[in-house]
Amino acid sequence: MTLPPAALPPLRPGAVVHGPGSAGVDALLDGFAAELKSRGFRVGGLVQRNHGAIDDCAEVMELVDVATGHAFDITQRLGRESQSCRVDPTGVADASQAVRRAVAERVDLLIVNKFAGLEAQGDGLADELLSGIAEGIPVLTSVGSRFLNEWQGFTGGFTDLLTPTADALWRWWGPQRLYDDLLNGVADADVRQVVIGAKWVLVETAGGLGVAARQSADTGAEDAMRWAGRGLRDLATLAARSWDPLDIAVGVAALNAHYNRPDLTGAPGNGLDLFAAVEGRVVVIGGFPQIAQRLPRAHIIDMNPRAGEHPEPACDWLLPGADAVAVTASAFANRTLPRLLRLAAGARVAMIGPGTPLTPRLFRYGVESLAGFVAEDRAAVARVIADGGGSRDFHPHGRMVTLHRPPISQP
Repeated sequence: MTLPPAALPPLRPGAVVHGPGSAGVDALLDGFAAELKSRGFRVGGLVQRNHGAIDDCAEVMELVDVATGHAFDITQRLGRESQSCRVDPTGVADASQAVRRAVAERVDLLIVNKFAGLEAQGDGLADELLSGIAEGIPVLTSVGSRFLNEWQGFTGGFTDLLTPTADALWRWWGPQRLYDDLLNGVADADVRQVVIGAKWVLVETAGGLGVAARQSADTGAEDAMRWAGRGLRDLATLAARSWDPLDIAVGVAALNAHYNRPDLTGAPGNGLDLFAAVEGRVVVIGGFPQIAQRLPRAHIIDMNPRAGEHPEPACDWLLPGADAVAVTASAFANRTLPRLLRLAAGARVAMIGPGTPLTPRLFRYGVESLAGFVAEDRAAVARVIADGGGSRDFHPHGRMVTLHRPPISQP
């Protein structure tokens, strides 16, 4: 039976909880929306921006349509003597069209700047919030602590309460979405060849070559004509949508053909030495060559554990509270990476192996370092893979490159 394409898991409505004053939270939601848009996600709704004194008011408040950039003035001026202003319900009603349009378009993320006094009374953007939630669209808003009880009642407790940090927003957004994130960044290109070997697969374009390990120990190659005539983005979609192991491997190789290009630069090395000086608990997912010599104190977890190694269920025991975690790139290909990243939250995480996509897009999802393969002699790599060779056989025909996440500033 053919399985339907993989779908993203639903998200409970996210609410950033804050104390008095919301300027920092407004900027946080604004920045998060802008970054997701820059990555190719469809984001709609409203963010709030406040400006300095104009006319009679201490500040001017605007709701900005995330999709179009159009600003709605929601400032209600109370007169010169009061030198103050408040939110204008009429302006909010005008701005609500942006939220309704985003719901109709079923955006990837709906942002509604805040759940505040108007919404707590059932006015403001309350109906639009409920509409987005009812449609199953990921909804993100902010809630002042004094309205927290009203928000809980409004959602029936079906919500995730978030601290006002960028890291908290990305954890809520979820590592399952990293596959779509990488797919969004792939520029389409003609595929020169798809090579299916017994252990590895390869996708090549004029601009680059990517490899990925097969998920099972197959004894022979398959006819690559199964993927003939398909462009790079089409093949890369398999990494995010297909459930067939070989399709997924081809999809990952297609992603790597885009990201692991020959002009890519970074630190040398294979990544296993990154955590050699870590004194706390180090966990390694996957059986890397010479791991006992490189990280003698590490806890090793493998699908097929050897003597002294832990079975896969040990992830739930060893990853929480770990100081550092090294994950084989096969976890990306077999779709266990999102679960591992959730379990390892707070740890330093490196993804290592020739099938690692070398792109900073992965850093926001909890990965600190990426160590992957860049092919230099493409013909030799293709020949080795077609002949059934493994990573040790094609490593001499390329180089390992390591990328490190720069420090992330919190708004």
